[in-house]
Amino acid sequence: MGITAREIYLSVLGMEETDRTLKWEFGFWGAVLMDWYQAGLPKEVGFERDLIYGEFVNGPGLQYPMPSYDDSVQYAHDIVSYFDLDRGPSPFPFNWFYYPRWETQVISETEDKVEYIGVDGIRRLTFKDERSMPTWLGHPVTCEADWEGIKRDRLSLNNFDGRYTVDNVEAFLAKANERDYPMCLYGSPIGFFGVLRFMIGEENLYYWYYDKPELIKRILDHLCEMWLAIAEELTAKIDFDFGRFYEDMAYKGGSLISPKMFREFMTPYYRRLIDFARSKGVRHFVVDTDGYIEDMIPLFLEAGMTAILPWEVMAGNDIERVREKYPNLGIMGGIDKTALLSKKSIDREMDKVARMIAKGGYIPYVDHAVPPNVSWEDFKYYRERLNEMVDMIKVRPSL
Repeated sequence: MGITAREIYLSVLGMEETDRTLKWEFGFWGAVLMDWYQAGLPKEVGFERDLIYGEFVNGPGLQYPMPSYDDSVQYAHDIVSYFDLDRGPSPFPFNWFYYPRWETQVISETEDKVEYIGVDGIRRLTFKDERSMPTWLGHPVTCEADWEGIKRDRLSLNNFDGRYTVDNVEAFLAKANERDYPMCLYGSPIGFFGVLRFMIGEENLYYWYYDKPELIKRILDHLCEMWLAIAEELTAKIDFDFGRFYEDMAYKGGSLISPKMFREFMTPYYRRLIDFARSKGVRHFVVDTDGYIEDMIPLFLEAGMTAILPWEVMAGNDIERVREKYPNLGIMGGIDKTALLSKKSIDREMDKVARMIAKGGYIPYVDHAVPPNVSWEDFKYYRERLNEMVDMIKVRPSL
């Protein structure tokens, strides 16, 4: 048996020498996979249900499945098989967030749109084919009374065993102890900004930072204590390879909140979760956030993060500049999705990737979901070239 994805992952993020980095991809639009099947991608596994045009389809670069957040996300098995990609990270089968979730409730619908309350309690209006972001109409926490009710009814550990998402936990543990893939502690949607956006809504959250800071801190205190209690229970059962967090707290202009707010409302809670995980032998802590994030790196490092993804190029991120400034930071992603439209632009990205792989701490893949305008021919060219480079370039951080 050769080196496993788990061993490669730990070596790469640990800035250790290894014969190669990982072959992963972040994800795909449903539409692009539908087109690729028509253009020649063999359909060996397919999907449990028909793909929707704008839905996000998981690649191995992200944790899968998402037991705390969204059971409906599908996985690109045929892409993984066709390009011989490595096994991606997986969480422990446990729900760390709302339990029970809300029942999906359709409010109204037209031929192309639907208004509904989802399993996360958010009321949204969206195109049925998910071609764009939904319009957010309401969030479950609008006042302190809402929070107290949700804390009591959906964010308690009164039924701890009910939060497991497999029937036989012991059977899962027996198999997972022999795993060849990295397993994450925490995971989506655990974080201290992104989760508040889900619960409160973005606009209200910004007001509450100023108008209701003590309520925000009470919410964060409760979530942090709950997540620590879960982590204590699960780390007693099995070892974990890394901690993973979700934020999505930046746009093209940078962070959505100030450094002062970050340090007040996020850093103390992250340090608690990360310090606990470190005490259990976990060394790597990865945060997922979109937008321009280079100016936020010092804040994430202060909080204890050791790696960031996915480094959207069109937002202004430059992973070579980041590597020069932060030589020990784990970097995952950073391949410009807009470059996949021609072989010439793909070649330019591959030159950058070759330099990055050799320096260590880097797992290359597209900087977000591969969009519908990427042809099967161009994606094949990109992915086959990248696979060749991964096989050929040894990771030598000390050189």
